[in-house]
Amino acid sequence: MQPLRGVDPRSVGGYRLLGRLGAGGMGVVYLGRSPGGRVVAVKVVAERFGRDAHYRARFRREVAAARTVNGTFTAPLLDAAPDARVPWLVMEFLPGLSLREAVARYGALPPDALRLLAGALAEALVGIHRAGLAHRDLKPGNVVLSAKGPRVIDFGIARPEDATAITVPGSLLGTPGFMSPEQASGGAVGPAGDIFALGTVLLYAATGREPFDADDRTATLERVRSARADLDGVTDRRMRALVAACHRRDPERRLTAAELLDRLGEPAASVHGTGWLPAPLAEAIDRSVATLATSTATGPLADRAVPVDVAPGDSTEDTGGGLGAVTEPPPPPGLFRRRRTLLLAMAAVAAGAAVPVVGVLEKMIRGTGDTGSAAPRPSPSASPPRPAPPPRLPVVRWKTRVLDDATRFPDLYRAGDVVVAALEGQRDVHALDPRTGRKLWSRAVSESGPEAQVTTGPHGVYLFDARPGDSLADYVLRAVRPESGAVRWTSRVQSFPWGTAATGSVLCVAVSDELRALDAENGRHRWTTRATGMSVNAGAGLVVAGGDGVLTGVDARGGRVRWTYEMPESPLSSLIGDGMVIARDTLGTLYAVHADDGRGAWRQQIDYRSSVRQLGNGMLYVSEADGRVRALRAETGKQVWSRTPGRATPGGSFGRPETLGLSGDTLYVQGPDRNVYALDVADGRVLWSHESAAGGGSASDSASGALGVAGLVLLGTSGGYVQALSPPERADGGTRGTT
Repeated sequence: MQPLRGVDPRSVGGYRLLGRLGAGGMGVVYLGRSPGGRVVAVKVVAERFGRDAHYRARFRREVAAARTVNGTFTAPLLDAAPDARVPWLVMEFLPGLSLREAVARYGALPPDALRLLAGALAEALVGIHRAGLAHRDLKPGNVVLSAKGPRVIDFGIARPEDATAITVPGSLLGTPGFMSPEQASGGAVGPAGDIFALGTVLLYAATGREPFDADDRTATLERVRSARADLDGVTDRRMRALVAACHRRDPERRLTAAELLDRLGEPAASVHGTGWLPAPLAEAIDRSVATLATSTATGPLADRAVPVDVAPGDSTEDTGGGLGAVTEPPPPPGLFRRRRTLLLAMAAVAAGAAVPVVGVLEKMIRGTGDTGSAAPRPSPSASPPRPAPPPRLPVVRWKTRVLDDATRFPDLYRAGDVVVAALEGQRDVHALDPRTGRKLWSRAVSESGPEAQVTTGPHGVYLFDARPGDSLADYVLRAVRPESGAVRWTSRVQSFPWGTAATGSVLCVAVSDELRALDAENGRHRWTTRATGMSVNAGAGLVVAGGDGVLTGVDARGGRVRWTYEMPESPLSSLIGDGMVIARDTLGTLYAVHADDGRGAWRQQIDYRSSVRQLGNGMLYVSEADGRVRALRAETGKQVWSRTPGRATPGGSFGRPETLGLSGDTLYVQGPDRNVYALDVADGRVLWSHESAAGGGSASDSASGALGVAGLVLLGTSGGYVQALSPPERADGGTRGTT
């Protein structure tokens, strides 16, 4: 704890400030005293964020959510002013030791204390989850062993479960060693992620070491994604079983916090106070309380640091003290929903967003609603246009179930004349005859291994899994024939595969900070190149790896690095096509570079909730959070058209549309009403629609939720089905969107 500085206020909202607990990019946390004499922690948001309307709105939501969490083992929110000129909030101050400090100084907890801690943390999560929240950063630094008992603090990235605006797949928010596999993979994280983190926290408390710790961040994330923790240090068989239940790789198979409490049963002792802890640790906590009382009795601290253990959290940059919103940066000013008003259009330009302001003004004056492309308004003298005939409907030809989970949508991959259906995290991979829907073959992936990574290319289908009983860093890549599923060759990879991509006769595997190329025909090693590959894609003889703020273009034939392109934030994924590489970073910015030499072509800020998946016909397709689909010119980033397919229905809205696939001159989109729409790529008009919820294309950049094969359109639909449609005929007798 440090004394106040000259720039610090002496009071906030009637709370007298006594000293600094910590500071970081998001604001400052102070030790304060209420008018009634209660010692509290006061978080004051950095002034620049207070001026950001979007951050302020998010802060207001966080405060409202935090007020609903009132469990025994959480630090309660006492006061807040989200609408003050500089927002602030006040929470209970908890003198004591963080679990990390306690274990580092006094060693692992004995089995009896560990069981009591497990019950307290599970009960805290019950309260958090009941309020519709997920903590998303549960770690030893955010567990305080206080004089009042254990407390979960620092909801730094806790968000309402249904707040899609701030639960963003692809954002690695949290502490690597205490993430869940889905969080380490950049996916959205909910209460099940907290359960996985709880298992890791208990392992740390039982053994004194981080169970997934490795030499660097990348290696740590590899271990987390594989969900294989070392349980050897846990001697209590009941606790081993509990941790194993928390560490199931599939989030759906993990216990809930309430189920964990049931398994633990009635506690053997009370955790109120410090009597349940080993004597040396209990005495240290009691001393911290006495030191705090003495140090703050006369007012603000003198110009010296006071040795009070305050459980600030793992980071020395931003301390928790039971406060939230200190670890996640706010959405950049350009990341917001464009509303149809002049004011926000002007604000978007000021923020650097690519918004056609002249078009916005013109449409406002004319009274049209959408800022995207639209048919020209007829003059008063023109004859009224004839109503267009209703579009014809497609015909369902067959329907085959491929997933046991009825709530999921299968991902579809094309391998020659065969369609492969799979889903990340599922055990089975199925190959279908696209003409009849008959299953040609199925393969089971080891249940103990990572998700079924599927890649298809000109020479076959490639599947990654881990053999039962193999070591952590021992993965098997199998090349199988698309028609029969027979294994053509296998290759062992001794590091977690972040991704695979095929182009020409080369199959590339991204592992740690290397790209490794295998011959697609026989699996022999072709080349290895240094390149960080947290994401990898390939096409037209180019392999693109993204990670650590760098996009790297590698020649697929020989492994020579053609170019590198530095980005302020790490790229999440990339698309290759039409002579361009389009990358998206963790904050939502699109970067376009030329595929031949890596020269930057353009960049554009989009709403960070939007999805970008298809690149073809010289255009990039963006599914916006407000329900629109936009087509951008790949070379320039300029908008070609904008459409909103379908309408959201009460109780049935997905929010944003999802781009399912691109085939020929047709783009397939799931609208906010869950129906599938076929859009003409030239102008975005609806060619036909189909009343069926569809999805997919989430596991890989090569996956789709819709494929045009053999004159049919194949969809991955709800209930775990693959469905084949015959598109309606065009006026010239052909069909739309098939190959």
